[in-house]
Amino acid sequence: MAPQKKETKAQNKGPQGLIKAYLMAYNQISFLGWSWILVLAIKELVENDFNYTGVFNAVWKYLPAVQTAAALEIIHAALGWVRSSVATTFTQVLSRVFLVWGVNFLFPEIHTHWSFTTMVVSWCIAECVRYAYYFFNLAGGVPSIVNWLRYTLFFVLYPTGAGSEVLMMYVSLPYAKAWNEYYYYLLIVLMLVYIPGLPIMYGHMIGQRKKYLKAQKEKKTQ
Repeated sequence: MAPQKKETKAQNKGPQGLIKAYLMAYNQISFLGWSWILVLAIKELVENDFNYTGVFNAVWKYLPAVQTAAALEIIHAALGWVRSSVATTFTQVLSRVFLVWGVNFLFPEIHTHWSFTTMVVSWCIAECVRYAYYFFNLAGGVPSIVNWLRYTLFFVLYPTGAGSEVLMMYVSLPYAKAWNEYYYYLLIVLMLVYIPGLPIMYGHMIGQRKKYLKAQKEKKTQ
């Protein structure tokens, strides 16, 4: 069985035909969606002397749709169209969708907190780089700058993104408790999950970065 797996991998390094075209289109559209949200957020900040209280209103029209569309990636993984783990993809997508619908949609009182801005900007930058990487990878070659950004920006974006997500849940606790006590405790449990979760994901990305740097070094010496 092992030789057969190697042969298949060598012959088919990725999705082909209509599936490949669909995935390229999906990554392009996702890139444009997150780019547009980032532009709106920055525009709001610049035009208002970096007052972050209006960022929610500036981006909310598009944020739920763009983030919820990422649920398609769970299907992509389940169908084997991409190499991502179904469990990992499900966890990452669900956590963000929950922050959109289960926190910000339910509790409008937290919309003007600065953590919403840092969360959204972190998401936008990370997703723009990620979708660009996936698109170029499907196209046959990832530019070195995109590779570098993919395996470097996480040093900053993981703490700012995940930290902002936890803070969003934290500031929503009083409103959650007034709405439903069980939901209040659910948020506390989810916040605690981040404690072991972030170091695991951080370590995974550091491992991926080392692998990438090693591959780049070997390529230069050939």
